[in-house]
Amino acid sequence: MLVALRKVIGCLVFVFLAVLCNCREACAEDGRDPWSGMNRSVYHFNDRLDRWILQPVARGYVSALPSPLRANVHNFFSNLGDALVVMNDLLQAHPGAAYHDGLRLIVNSTFGLAGFFDRATPIGLVKHEQDFGLTLGRWGVPDGPYVVLPFVGPSSLRDAPASLVDLLLYPLNFVRPPRDQWGPDVLYVIDKRAQLLPFQATLDGSGDPYSLMREVYLQRRDAAVRADQGKADNSAADDPFTSE
Repeated sequence: MLVALRKVIGCLVFVFLAVLCNCREACAEDGRDPWSGMNRSVYHFNDRLDRWILQPVARGYVSALPSPLRANVHNFFSNLGDALVVMNDLLQAHPGAAYHDGLRLIVNSTFGLAGFFDRATPIGLVKHEQDFGLTLGRWGVPDGPYVVLPFVGPSSLRDAPASLVDLLLYPLNFVRPPRDQWGPDVLYVIDKRAQLLPFQATLDGSGDPYSLMREVYLQRRDAAVRADQGKADNSAADDPFTSE
């Protein structure tokens, strides 16, 4: 939990300063990116950190561990995240999705040996992505300006504080004593970075990687929110307890 609290404090300070700062370059590049100057500075800081530390570590991790073992590690963390997916399904009033994702969590936590093996996907219980930012979007909270968070990356004024809810409720933060969180936390970050290595060449080949990352992030979030809002029209049909 101490690790999570440090991340929370850092994110909150950044968002607070972003809101208070007098950005003279408002909407210089994009109507949704009024803080582009500050965001680019943070992006370049994150990029240097990534190239000097995270990328080399992630590449070493990929080289050292066979693909099946890396898949087991990724499955384990993904399974933990499914608990938050179910929570957000319920908060979005999608009982059918909550049933699907809850069943996936149960299958992988038991037959998948604590999630190290994905036994749910082969039987049709595919992975879904949800978070508290999408839950807020589902209920009409606008995303607000685009922001780049130090050590975290792309976000928005809605998603940045919302991500703190997911962070604090992530199951690893309940490990006791808190010092025992460090190892899994580090492995989690390495796994996440390793998953993104195949896309690095595309980013490096872009004339403006900052703009590319921004557009990809915003488009994906917009599409996800629209999909969640669209589920509301079909929630009764998706509910296994009400459908015939």
